[in-house]
Amino acid sequence: HPSNNYLPNNNSNIPPSAMPPESGTIAPEVGAENPPEASAGPKDSDDLAGNAPAADDKEFNEFQKVLKSDDDTVSVQAVNKYSAVHDDGKNKKGDPPADIEEAVASSSQQPTHPPSFFTNQRGNLKAVAFVVRNPCLVFSLIIALCIIIAFLLQVMVFGAAEGSPFTLPSNEFDLGDVRSVQYDSYRLAKDEVQATRAAMASEGEEEMAKKQSELAAIAYWVFEADTEKTKTGVFGTAASIEGMKDAYDIFLDDPEFNKYCMVDYQKVLAVNETRGCRQPLTPLAMYYASEWNETQVAAVIEQLKDPTKVKLFNSLALCLIQGLYCDEGETISAEDREWALQLAGSITSITSKWDMEGELVEKHEQVTELASYLIQVDVFKGFVDFGFDAGFSAENPVSQFSRGIVFWGGPLEARDPTLTSTEDEEEELEDAEGDQRKKFIQDNYLESMNKQSEKGTHSEINSYYFMTTLIGDVILDIVTKDAMLAIFSFVFIIFWLRLNTKSWFLSFVGFFEIFFSIPIAWFIFTVIFQIKYFATLNSLALFVVAAIGADDIFIFMDAYKQSQYHLDILVDLETRMSWVYRRTGTAMAITSATTCAAFLCTLITPLTSLQSFGIFAAVVIFIDYVLVMTLFCTAVIIYHDRFENSAVFGCCCPCGRVTPTNTDEARVALENSDGEIKRDRVSEFFKVQVAGFIKVPLHRLILCVMFLTWLGIAIWQASLIEATKENEQFLDEDHPLQKSISILDKQFPTADDDLGLKVYYVWGVDEVDRKGVNRLLDPEYYGSPNFSGLQFNEQCQTDLLTFCDKLRTDSQYKDLIKRKNGLGQVYCFIEELAAYNVKGDLADCEYVRKGEWKNEAWQVDPEKLSGIMPEFLNQKSCLDEDERETISERYSDEIGWNGFNLMFAAISAESNVLDPFGLDAESITRIEYEQFIAIAEEQDQIISKSCSGAVVMTDLEEKFVFMNNQSIYIQSAIQSSILGVAIAFFVLLISTRVFHLAFFAALSIMAVLVSVVGTMVMMGWNLGSIESTLIGIIAGFSVDYVVHLAHAYEIAEGDTYARITEAFGDLGISVFNGMITSVVASIPLFFCQLQFFAKFGTFLCLTIAYSWVFANFGFMSLLAQLKIPLKEKGKGCRL
Repeated sequence: HPSNNYLPNNNSNIPPSAMPPESGTIAPEVGAENPPEASAGPKDSDDLAGNAPAADDKEFNEFQKVLKSDDDTVSVQAVNKYSAVHDDGKNKKGDPPADIEEAVASSSQQPTHPPSFFTNQRGNLKAVAFVVRNPCLVFSLIIALCIIIAFLLQVMVFGAAEGSPFTLPSNEFDLGDVRSVQYDSYRLAKDEVQATRAAMASEGEEEMAKKQSELAAIAYWVFEADTEKTKTGVFGTAASIEGMKDAYDIFLDDPEFNKYCMVDYQKVLAVNETRGCRQPLTPLAMYYASEWNETQVAAVIEQLKDPTKVKLFNSLALCLIQGLYCDEGETISAEDREWALQLAGSITSITSKWDMEGELVEKHEQVTELASYLIQVDVFKGFVDFGFDAGFSAENPVSQFSRGIVFWGGPLEARDPTLTSTEDEEEELEDAEGDQRKKFIQDNYLESMNKQSEKGTHSEINSYYFMTTLIGDVILDIVTKDAMLAIFSFVFIIFWLRLNTKSWFLSFVGFFEIFFSIPIAWFIFTVIFQIKYFATLNSLALFVVAAIGADDIFIFMDAYKQSQYHLDILVDLETRMSWVYRRTGTAMAITSATTCAAFLCTLITPLTSLQSFGIFAAVVIFIDYVLVMTLFCTAVIIYHDRFENSAVFGCCCPCGRVTPTNTDEARVALENSDGEIKRDRVSEFFKVQVAGFIKVPLHRLILCVMFLTWLGIAIWQASLIEATKENEQFLDEDHPLQKSISILDKQFPTADDDLGLKVYYVWGVDEVDRKGVNRLLDPEYYGSPNFSGLQFNEQCQTDLLTFCDKLRTDSQYKDLIKRKNGLGQVYCFIEELAAYNVKGDLADCEYVRKGEWKNEAWQVDPEKLSGIMPEFLNQKSCLDEDERETISERYSDEIGWNGFNLMFAAISAESNVLDPFGLDAESITRIEYEQFIAIAEEQDQIISKSCSGAVVMTDLEEKFVFMNNQSIYIQSAIQSSILGVAIAFFVLLISTRVFHLAFFAALSIMAVLVSVVGTMVMMGWNLGSIESTLIGIIAGFSVDYVVHLAHAYEIAEGDTYARITEAFGDLGISVFNGMITSVVASIPLFFCQLQFFAKFGTFLCLTIAYSWVFANFGFMSLLAQLKIPLKEKGKGCRL
């Protein structure tokens, strides 16, 4: 029989020379037709070399007929019987009797796979045949190639990169969106102008930086009342107030702190007084005032209890107290003037003693009451609003939260800027001082700070802190711990590979090919494809390939194990491995192609980071497939030859091959078996129990009801998903750092001392030229800036100043633009330019602030601008409260002077709601954006006529850009999911040419998608950037199992039930192992502090689990229920 080719039997006396070739060699060709005389049997006894009795023609012909039978068992028995009769027959060379050899050859059929470019004369794959002959050589070459590519990656990519090889996730947006166009139009124009101006000013003189005069770092304390122990808030009892004071005393009680704090250079010193540290920004300054006049405070409170008086005072304060806009209000009566001045004097007298240098005020309730009323007074609320939460008011004088800042200064020594000639030298000095400051904090304060923040240190409050100096170490510690959890995942993968392959050699080779898929793909991605944008999101590809790579290994290994149950391919290892290669190669090619295509769906998004991730993940999956089919295949051959039947780990060389091989033993076992040999218990379970369960109609009915019920709930929940309305969390909500950030974000109003997001209105800038922009290939190029030609004439200046005043004083902008001392926080360089033009300097700041220059001819002659600007930019700004910034520094983004011309002019205002930190929800940002846009459209009708060119409205912190990105995330999630399902359908349709298989598989993937999204909603997730990104790649993760089962069903034979049984028997265990590996490996990620990885772990677990359930019990039940027959292959279209 052609498939037996001298199959030995334990009781057979066939000489060794008649046995099959040793594993690793090539068996004689058995596919050729025998010469005519061979079919007639031996002609005489000489043909048998005289040692074996000749068989008569009748006996031989009967034997040959049996050999041609398709019954393997009968054929083997015939060979054994005939061999026993001629057991003494040998030719002179010791070869088997010629009649047996010729009989077997004459019974040969044509190979299943005819000879071709890829197959040899025996129908086996030529590549596999070469590997079988030279496994160690091929294995060594592949390993060497992987290492060489990894080395080249290190040299050509990592070595050439300055810093991290990852592209920083900044300026991430849709290049064609109006928000990104305006952002880049202004940003690139500003950068070009500033670079030109800096080059011209490089030779100018710079002022020496005073010691500890600049803000170098902050220590932020956040306090929370323990609502289970107190209902009066953080300021309700003396104990809680003293507990908060302890946090600041860690620094203030230490004389050494003076060497590192930010020095107060604004204070007017008395005789022999030395400068001290800047007072912490905290409401405790009130509670520890150096002087407290209870009678005076009570009188002020009594006045402020009247809402009418508060309203009157607010209307008069700008003019009477600050001397601003006195000509714009109604006539003030003498009585009102006197009352307002008296009240202002009393409040000023009280607040002047808030220096944190006294003991705790005995009647601390009175301090809280005063704060609750002062918060209503526009010009004085800045004294109190920073440290009380959003719910604090006169009606509710209870604050559940408080906060405060301790300021750290630099440089630590007075620094002459002329001694640091380059930016690199300046940066080195700052880094050195930063390290010195960090060491000082760690050595002197860190232990006490940690003790203060421990739960239970104070009975009524919880304390949290973060410091800019230490936050890098905190994040590094978090990343390190999360990385250890990820390592556990990979250790489990190795363990599970070992458990299923029963070989440390194969498990380590499997992990090697999974791991090295990353550097090889990275090399192809960066060096071959020349894609320079390598997103941080690409790090997820390691988890992707771990899940999919392990699944491919299980598919290949299980096919190898199953091959031992097919007698017709156990001729030799070459035939066996060709069968394994064909069987798994096609299945994994389909799943890999589908997964790659699903990840490439991210190319429909305009966001470069998602595009980069999709391409990289697709390349990684492809490389993993190639390595499984080359490296792991070769490893399996080495394992077969040397380790499989040996208890020793072994080595490739010089150890010899194991004899007999697993192929020999499997063949013998099949020959001697009376019936079908049972497979391993798990395979048998899927083949018998799971397949049997699916075949029962009642079971399918129960599954149908369960699936439909669940899908109804999941669809309902998925329909409730909405975009997040809060800032996206970076860490786990219980982490102290995240806790403090969340409290700061949610619990406090925008105070006078808070930084608001600066929104710019710019004239003189045209739309950026995007020609040639491709951020995948060149992440640093965004286009070329354009200028519209600003006409900075007198009317333009007048209109700009009018706009500034409107933003500051118009009551309709009170909730939009942050107020400080009763005025909108607006940066308007026109005011100081006008005062300078009138006076010739900015020495008289009262003159500048009160706007007395408005009574003069203040407009600057455009022809004289080039003579005025250089000196004006070096003036000290009168509007800087710290009196440190020059005009050039304060208005660095607003003045578009390039040294020759004023290229653009900008006015900026701080948002009352948005800040430069964190990631605000789209719903919040869009409300503010639309209001700022309305102002731009209104002023465009006025100012653009005089200044020439349309206004550009944007921010420089990418808040408006990110707002649009959030909507893109949602759109991309929906589009990528739908496209991924469609791609999976068409790939299956093309590969199987069976419509209902492709359609049912697509339904299964859609069920997974709905189930995952529905579960996310049940878990309380909203649709943020993380969730949207994960939803977009669901299709890429969920296709494998259903595609494997669909392909196994399609290549099986028989009716529907027979195909289901064979599909479960062949791939049930492989799919199960893949699911277990991915699910268990994802569990450690649940405990990550970084929310992206924690949510990714949950997402991966859900997607894989649902994919397995719907593939095994949903998809297969549909096939069993409908019983749609398949045409045999080769007989027309099977659609």
